[in-house]
Amino acid sequence: MPQCIRCGRTVDLLVDGRLCKDCYLETYGLGVAPKRIELTVCTKCGSFRYEGRWLTPPSDGLEGIVGLLFQARFKPGDYTSYYRVEHVEMSPDNDIAIVSVSGHLKTVNEEVEVEYSVPVVIKKQVCPICIRKASGAPTAIVQVRGYDGRLSPDEKEAVHDVLSSLGESISDFIISIDDVREGIDIKMVDHAAARTLAAKLRSILAAKVKESHKVIGQRNDGRRVSRLTLSVRLPFFTKGSIVGYKGRLAIVEDVKHGYVVVRLLGAEKMHRLRSDDAWNTLEPPSYDDEKHVIIAALEPGWIHLQSLDKDMEYLELRRGEVTVEGRVEVGKYARLLLYKGKYYLLIN
Repeated sequence: MPQCIRCGRTVDLLVDGRLCKDCYLETYGLGVAPKRIELTVCTKCGSFRYEGRWLTPPSDGLEGIVGLLFQARFKPGDYTSYYRVEHVEMSPDNDIAIVSVSGHLKTVNEEVEVEYSVPVVIKKQVCPICIRKASGAPTAIVQVRGYDGRLSPDEKEAVHDVLSSLGESISDFIISIDDVREGIDIKMVDHAAARTLAAKLRSILAAKVKESHKVIGQRNDGRRVSRLTLSVRLPFFTKGSIVGYKGRLAIVEDVKHGYVVVRLLGAEKMHRLRSDDAWNTLEPPSYDDEKHVIIAALEPGWIHLQSLDKDMEYLELRRGEVTVEGRVEVGKYARLLLYKGKYYLLIN
């Protein structure tokens, strides 16, 4: 059996042909840890600067940040097949990090763990986002409006549901959410986050988005500072709406992931439209006539309807003249729609 040149023990396998597992880990570990970790942390929001960018802190705070930086800067040894940071413990003064690293050596059929002690230097600074938030001056505004200009109460609720589901990568850039007479204004301090929010509203609510810019200042280096305005307009339809589609009536079966799914009344086939295409293809239906009716009688080839409106009209329609949505039974209530010269019977 091979013998370790350091401790003299005979073992089944040497890691590098010279040292046993224990001696190899004591000598080389799983690799080379960074000599120290320097990081800049925002004193207000806790975000940290990494490679010139300010990033949202992980859920485990400072320990998580140190773990991410250690993982990125750790140099694995020649015999380390993989490694990962398992746990980070900070000293009381946050100047030393004890980092537990698990990994696998190429010649050892088991996972091992090594602890590293690394000095940590923390610099405190207010990030640009928090500076802009404190000034109250937005660099982007997302204006959400309804199809006809104003948002209905249901549409406002739908928008607020989307806003309440935002992750920190977007919500951290919001200065304020203002309910105004025409709709909702979201003031933000980051163009990319504003565009991401607008894209989310387009994906979930099939909104139409237009953007414009206005120069509001100039930086010290001479570059212009512009305010981005994103006009987000909601469509006239939602899930369950009756719409005009290619000259016929259809129902919106679903709105999600940037698509609108419609089905022609009386048919089973689904039509999947991109949100932008839905704006160009679907139209608010303008009915030639609309009545609330009850199915009075049925006979081969005919449907007899009694109007429940003031005119109390009695109608006899050939089955081939009417598109039926639902199950036809005597005594059932329905809506009778006349659209572009064709009857549609929507049974409750």
